[in-house]
Amino acid sequence: MKILSISTMFPNKGQPSFGIFVLQRLLALNQFCETKVICPIPYFPLAGYFKKYAYRSKIPPKDQIAGLEIYYPRFLSIPMILKPLDSIFLFISLLFFCRKLQKDFNFNLIDSHLAYPDGFAAVLLGKVLKKPVTVTVRGHDIFSLPSYPVRGKQVLCALKKADHIFSVAQALKDGAVKLGIADEKITVTPNGIDRRKFPSIPQKQAREALNLPLNARIIISVGHLVVRKGFQHIIKAFSQLPEEIQANTSVIIIGEPGIEGDYSPELKKLILDLNLTDKVKLVGAKPHEELYLWYNAADIFCLASEHEGYPNVVVEAMACGLPVVASNVWGIPELITNRAYGILVNRVDKFELTEALQKALAVQWNKENIMARVAGQNWENVAEKIYLLDKTLISD
Repeated sequence: MKILSISTMFPNKGQPSFGIFVLQRLLALNQFCETKVICPIPYFPLAGYFKKYAYRSKIPPKDQIAGLEIYYPRFLSIPMILKPLDSIFLFISLLFFCRKLQKDFNFNLIDSHLAYPDGFAAVLLGKVLKKPVTVTVRGHDIFSLPSYPVRGKQVLCALKKADHIFSVAQALKDGAVKLGIADEKITVTPNGIDRRKFPSIPQKQAREALNLPLNARIIISVGHLVVRKGFQHIIKAFSQLPEEIQANTSVIIIGEPGIEGDYSPELKKLILDLNLTDKVKLVGAKPHEELYLWYNAADIFCLASEHEGYPNVVVEAMACGLPVVASNVWGIPELITNRAYGILVNRVDKFELTEALQKALAVQWNKENIMARVAGQNWENVAEKIYLLDKTLISD
């Protein structure tokens, strides 16, 4: 069986950590069947003159990661007013590209990630090329895009026309069912984790490796520095902790700006305004293979996102035995199923987050229990489940 995977959210030379969970799933899938990836790159005339899009010039037309072949064709994408046409321009680009690719790689199935623009373009492509299509829903394609008049209709069309849908969380499946998609058409396949990359090590060892203080308490958060991730709420919540707790506690935020924007200037100003420059640190992006050190060095992981599908950072933190304080949204409560693993908050912009952090810092957490919660979530199991279902679509 040969699978062609299409994902606009995928690592590249300009963004090595972007969509790394898609890469991990496809690397695992490639062990079961021959898989190639198309990661379409948005393009518009004069894009090179904008700093925001400068990274795109670093992306080669073709690359390979651990034996997985990846293509990076360009497709027309006009920001702002013509953004809803992304999926149409993407389909046109893919049609020409895939017809050429088929000569050497006659794939059996199209595997797309995100309902828009990937999924909508994929179902059009599947119809023309007469190939079955799957769509994986990951978050904003269910909880956000359906509220937009044009993109919402394309999301719905992609989900209805796809041969099967994979959802990374039960909450997203429920959201798709509310949109009118048949329950039996959707399979929940939570993201996995490579346990070899996220081992549990002694906190002292991790802190020494990172040159962090050995006796302080550390709250850590990881993600793109965009409004939706809610780092501003973590900073404000920390500022409201009692002085005696603040005195021996610090916050470390790992991440860089994302495709949704750059909120770092506002975060830096907030830290300055609250006089927290010695207590809250923005340390920038860190290599994925280094993150385990930061998780093991911390006492608490905090995620205050407004929306999340099934955040890999929470799975990674728990794999290292780290308790989690997080917003009670979408797929997060499917991970933090009881107080043995962390604390969920319903309002991150109120005192509730401060209270949760204070309680979490006071608890003696059972590291082994937290690690056990995600012990069975590996990419091989995820890939095998997807592979076996894909086989049924081809045989049909």
